[in-house]
Amino acid sequence: MCCNYSILKQTQNGMLIFLKGCGNYQLTFNNLNFSLTEDELIAFANYLKRIDIDYWEKEYEHSIYKKKIPIPTLQSNFIILINRLELYELLVLINFENTNEMLSYNDLKNGIFWN
Repeated sequence: MCCNYSILKQTQNGMLIFLKGCGNYQLTFNNLNFSLTEDELIAFANYLKRIDIDYWEKEYEHSIYKKKIPIPTLQSNFIILINRLELYELLVLINFENTNEMLSYNDLKNGIFWN
């Protein structure tokens, strides 16, 4: 990683960093780290925006895994699984249109346990 960088966005589970020396991006989310060019970051953002959450949750409703939304990779034996809230958080990290975007109550209502 370049030593000259700026943090563009940060959430509880991730961070988007711009590497000034090479012009690339580092997207860190949970235990994943993506090194992306600007075009790759835009393509990844567009892919995430097109995911049909309801479809995947219905498709895998009887799965043994809690996370139901797949993100395929070029490696045929590796698929990233995320849940609805993680997808929303990833979208917040890579959304350049609104830098002050916040999750709404409707985004979080299924993930908050009111005690």
